[in-house]
Amino acid sequence: MSSGRASLAASAAFAAAITLIAGTSARAETAATEANKPGKPSMIQASEAAKPASYNPKGLHRLDFRVVGKSCAVCLMGIQRKVKAMPGVVKVAVMLRKPYGAVIIYDSTKVSKDKLMETAKSQDKDVRIEQSVDNAIPKIPSILIPLYAIPKQTAQTTAGG
Repeated sequence: MSSGRASLAASAAFAAAITLIAGTSARAETAATEANKPGKPSMIQASEAAKPASYNPKGLHRLDFRVVGKSCAVCLMGIQRKVKAMPGVVKVAVMLRKPYGAVIIYDSTKVSKDKLMETAKSQDKDVRIEQSVDNAIPKIPSILIPLYAIPKQTAQTTAGG
């Protein structure tokens, strides 16, 4: 008889655990739905791998440039966020360290270099884009480092001084 009670207690514990898991899952789905509503900041984002590849591989371009006029992280990340939201943009990276380099991988059949530069500058009237370099590329790089991400070394540091 005691094994029957133990079995009943185990079944009740199992049912309670399932209910708890189901409730947690429902709350997570509700939170995800609420976070993705327009006007609300999203804390839940799809990974890069989960996003569909909607670009023309023959139209891939890499645009490198320097951001001048703004140096706060909020402004620089705002530029990245605005550009990344554009149709045709595949990847974006903006460095938060001098010389504030930025790189955009984009599909040239969907968006133009001029439109990308205009959007990057539209974040603030003081933002200027300098030293832009635009090249066609054969594939998307797995690691995206802006051309202007690392300051050039001086002759003293390269000579070991």
